Amino acid sequence: GHSAFEQGGFDGFGGYGGFDFGGIGDIFESFFGSSGFSRTSSRSRTGPQRGADLKHHIDISFEEAAFGTEKEISLNRMEVCQTCQGTGTKPGTGVETCKHCNGTGQIQFSQNTAFGRFVNVKTCDVCGGEGKIITNPCQSCGGDGRVRKKVTIKVKVPAGIDDRQAISLRGEGEPGLRGGSPGNLYIEIRVKPHQIFIRKGNDLVCEIPITFVQSALGGELEVPTLEGKVKYNLPEGTQTGTVFKLRGKGIPYIKGVGRGDLLFKVN
Repeated sequence: GHSAFEQGGFDGFGGYGGFDFGGIGDIFESFFGSSGFSRTSSRSRTGPQRGADLKHHIDISFEEAAFGTEKEISLNRMEVCQTCQGTGTKPGTGVETCKHCNGTGQIQFSQNTAFGRFVNVKTCDVCGGEGKIITNPCQSCGGDGRVRKKVTIKVKVPAGIDDRQAISLRGEGEPGLRGGSPGNLYIEIRVKPHQIFIRKGNDLVCEIPITFVQSALGGELEVPTLEGKVKYNLPEGTQTGTVFKLRGKGIPYIKGVGRGDLLFKVN
């Protein structure tokens, strides 16, 4: 605008100081594809890449969810090739630098546009953006550096876990490429319903039938819990639909100390 020509207005522009080429790169990239202003994606192809995350599920009983358990799961996942130690090359050989892109993994080409002449970058077709070519691939993995294997993993399910909650096992996903870190394994927990109890947060809810005599005169009542039956003194004159509470007989807190309560309604 007009203020650019005022005193000091061009100081920041001299030598392109304070000028954000990142924004310009995004604009040109939207028109012309990957431009010379942005090479982050090209570098990431040749650098370390994190392994993919894996997902699995486990079915457990209501009691196992309440008090915790340990399960073994089997899954097929990619593992680092033990023959080539993940290099993808035949033992005793190495990789060669791609001569088409000189190891950069990308090819530059010029393009004339209405805004002028620009240098664009594309992935090298010869090496696929790797910058290196394997001339003697490993026979065990075919040059990928990874092989698919069946593995068995022990999973500790914490006490108090709820239905559809997930457990994260760091580093148990797919191995990374070119020295990248492995992914994670996410296990979804599916809890089977209980015949008596319904879970409400960390509390348990159930209904117990009583006779008319028990309702009028009271008496000793057997109440089911996750640990077995306990005796409860029912007061006389108890009305149907009355809810009683047994403290500490619910579901343990998954983070913290203590348990919820057991609420039972008499009918």
